[in-house]
Amino acid sequence: MVDDAGSVVTSGGTQLGLNGPGLPAAAATVAAESDDDVTSVARLYYLDGLGQQAIAAMIGVSRSTVSRLLTAARERGIVRISVDPWDPRDAALERRLCERFELRHAVVIRTLRRSPEAVRRAVGYYAAAAVAERFQPGQAVGLAGGRTLYELVNALAAVHPPTRPRVVQLMGNIDPTASVIDPTELARMLAARFEGTCYTLNAPAFSSDRRTRDVFVDHEHIRTIRDLFAALDVALVGIGSLDESAFVERGVLNAADFAALRDAGAIGEICGRFYDRSGRECTTEYRDRVVSIELDTLRRCPEVVGVTNGPRRARAVLAALRGRLVNSLVIDQQGAEALLAERDGR
Repeated sequence: MVDDAGSVVTSGGTQLGLNGPGLPAAAATVAAESDDDVTSVARLYYLDGLGQQAIAAMIGVSRSTVSRLLTAARERGIVRISVDPWDPRDAALERRLCERFELRHAVVIRTLRRSPEAVRRAVGYYAAAAVAERFQPGQAVGLAGGRTLYELVNALAAVHPPTRPRVVQLMGNIDPTASVIDPTELARMLAARFEGTCYTLNAPAFSSDRRTRDVFVDHEHIRTIRDLFAALDVALVGIGSLDESAFVERGVLNAADFAALRDAGAIGEICGRFYDRSGRECTTEYRDRVVSIELDTLRRCPEVVGVTNGPRRARAVLAALRGRLVNSLVIDQQGAEALLAERDGR
């Protein structure tokens, strides 16, 4: 559609000024190009649908010059892009979660029923600003591991200035291999991007037996980390289920181990600690082998943010809320709806 002023408004809401003829063959620098020259390239690209290489051949310049001219079109206001308002958060669901579960904060992200991978990315990206608001300068921030937590931490640096936190790894390493979703790597990432200090828990998440676990826990370095556990201001944790567990995927626990955990009433897992439907830690040999923050210590943290996604984890999230293991929640829309349905017995 062309208006009286010569602007074109596309059906997607993009407005393009159309102010002149084509670009001369002898192009100088982009800064020296007239608005007419820049506008002509913008028209060829945005309205006529020509690719940058085709435009370059048409007007006798390089493809990189066309790219710079299109950038100049946006910078000069020749191309004006408008997008209808859209809130990625579901405020109504957030209020319901806070009321039903007496949460400090809830962030519910609309995810339009995408793939699990896309849901994780969307939750992390859109929730980052809200989570960053919880950080204050100099705080002690506890961090676990997980895929959704990775997406969140990866997005945090782009939306908040440095607060120089003390970032504390909340659980040992899943296995000897390094992955970006592991708590060690996430703690380092968060500390580096926020110009803070990283405190790592240099031990396996599960030791071979209780005696070995006690040796790790008694080490001076780990005692320092455990002291920081008691001083946390904020903790960010994933909420796992027995059906989807990094411990199985990475071969730390096998099918027999998880059968034993189910027999003990395990519903979910936080920081390598398995809990029942009431949020109480299950009394099993795994409790005596894990190297991580204790659930009672986690409960004493002023704000524990559970970061999760998907309806398949509704039972595990509900149990964590019942046990007051988390008091704030970051979740996707479908996960939030499933959580409320699980609570209501639907």
